[in-house]
Amino acid sequence: MISQEQINKYNEDGAICIRGAISNKWIDQMLNHIDNHFKNGGDPETVEIGERAYSDRYLYKKNEWMQNFVFSSGIAEIAGRLMESTTASVYFDHIFIREANSPEITPWHQDRPYWPFIGNQIASVWAAFTASGQNSSAVSFIKGSHKWNKVFKPQAFSEADSLDGWIRNAQGENIPDFWENSNDVEILSWDTNPGDVIIFGGDIIHAASPNMAKTGRRVAVSTRFIGDAAIWDPRIGTDPIITQNDVNIQPGDFGISDEKAFPIAWRG
Repeated sequence: MISQEQINKYNEDGAICIRGAISNKWIDQMLNHIDNHFKNGGDPETVEIGERAYSDRYLYKKNEWMQNFVFSSGIAEIAGRLMESTTASVYFDHIFIREANSPEITPWHQDRPYWPFIGNQIASVWAAFTASGQNSSAVSFIKGSHKWNKVFKPQAFSEADSLDGWIRNAQGENIPDFWENSNDVEILSWDTNPGDVIIFGGDIIHAASPNMAKTGRRVAVSTRFIGDAAIWDPRIGTDPIITQNDVNIQPGDFGISDEKAFPIAWRG
């Protein structure tokens, strides 16, 4: 169960770490499936390979092992209760792997500019399947930045992204480099062990540094959920995998009622 104290903390800070939320059974099974997935090349439509780094996403509809994790591991209930929603619907899953000595980074960004939703009931559950810390690509957050009421210009995550028109033509204020200047903000970050989860909203600013550890990889799955008060907002430049052509709801609709596109993983 999620306590009211944890809900309050999530609302105040924008992110919270819950220890031991995933059982060893899930950790062992998922590590095995993830390794096999990338040994087989990943999904050719979505896999991304960097320098000693791998990611893939939108796998639950094609892979039973990911579907089982998303719907049956308990992460959907965690997201739903922290969002104070009566349901938690699935947007997508996202695997992140950074091997030891990987120079790949995740720049400071918000998720909201990339996703076709607005509202407070958007939550990611970042599940750790290996240990990570400040030297091994832990995720960092700007505490309380979800309350700034600002949407910053989206960042390119790769050289290919930087060439896309929606990135080149994006409007808005550039996001500061908080690694260089963190004097006026508080950075939240947690060392995590397998089974720990970090939950954070779509508006909080976050980033991840390189895996500078000489040994050990960082493996995590971040599953994105939306609550019953989210609003469908398919703006130009949002992720093109689920668009207006794929849903039976209209821009501005309150509540994501399309269960085919966004199936409900938990009901309160």
